[in-house]
Amino acid sequence: MEMQAILLREYGGIETLKLETTTAPEPGPGEILIRNHAIGVNHCDTDVRRGLFGVGQTFPHVMGVDSAGVVEAVGPGVIGFKVGDRVSPHFLLTCGTCRNCIRGKENICLNGGVLGVTSWGTYAQFTKIPAHNVIHLPDGLGFAEAVAAQTAFATAWEALIEEGRLQVGETVMINAAGSGVGSAGIQIAKLAGARVIATTGSDAKFAAARDLGADEVLNYSTTDIPKAVHDLTDGIGVDVVLDMVGGERLIDSIGALAQGGRLVTVGAHAGEKVEIDMIEFFRKHISMHGCGRSTKAIVQTVLGLVAEGKLKPVIHRQFPLAEAGEAHRVMESRNFFGRMILDPWAS
Repeated sequence: MEMQAILLREYGGIETLKLETTTAPEPGPGEILIRNHAIGVNHCDTDVRRGLFGVGQTFPHVMGVDSAGVVEAVGPGVIGFKVGDRVSPHFLLTCGTCRNCIRGKENICLNGGVLGVTSWGTYAQFTKIPAHNVIHLPDGLGFAEAVAAQTAFATAWEALIEEGRLQVGETVMINAAGSGVGSAGIQIAKLAGARVIATTGSDAKFAAARDLGADEVLNYSTTDIPKAVHDLTDGIGVDVVLDMVGGERLIDSIGALAQGGRLVTVGAHAGEKVEIDMIEFFRKHISMHGCGRSTKAIVQTVLGLVAEGKLKPVIHRQFPLAEAGEAHRVMESRNFFGRMILDPWAS
């Protein structure tokens, strides 16, 4: 069986993203073949395309960490899934047998890989994946909504609820409010009963952030963030910060934290190496948590909340799979709010 896919044959710019016809993978023992109906575009995809992810790929390569669709075929020994089931792959390819997986910490699997990074991913009409890395979609949840929610909401949930321990009545700062994780984080924080201060690099995104529930919105390009945050909190600062930017934004985040504040970081595209004032760090009793790899249980939780209407993924734009390069251009421009989705069957 043939399929259409974006085959990356070398690292480089968006011109490397070309739609080609190739042979669809066949599921082996314990594997599932998914017919993708919606595919997510993530910032990590641009890193893979440029060769900056830190893990090398064998060419040709199919990137893409998330999708949603139906089971097209099942390999021998698969239990719990049948042809036609509505499913989504989990981007972490876990072994299920190492000490961390056994302890329920599959998100730090010792033998794990990443869909679309260490194996062919979702920028294609079909994706093959081990059955234990697949989840069922809740009834009534559309494919595009499932993709828009899965990685972004699960990442934000892990950061804010699991690691950040956000509580009712606390104040949280969400950086990069226009990103998929940022827009998800605003909603999760409000659902948790927190006051939300959102930051963004563009005044044009203020209204959208407020529509999602942000109580205050600050432009980090034109504002002294630590000072502004302390002004808004009567000199106290925020209890939790969700940062996925790094660089100067991470420094701002530490400055904005209250005594005993918690900083949760899930990315560093604006600067991976940051000089931290450790005197401020320990005198303020700050804690920092690194995360960003959610479990299947977290994914099921957030997708359930989306299906119930308690969380709503933001979709900036949908593109045909052939226009993956344009989607990457928009991603790198930062001129968007929410998630971008690829349709593998649109002409």
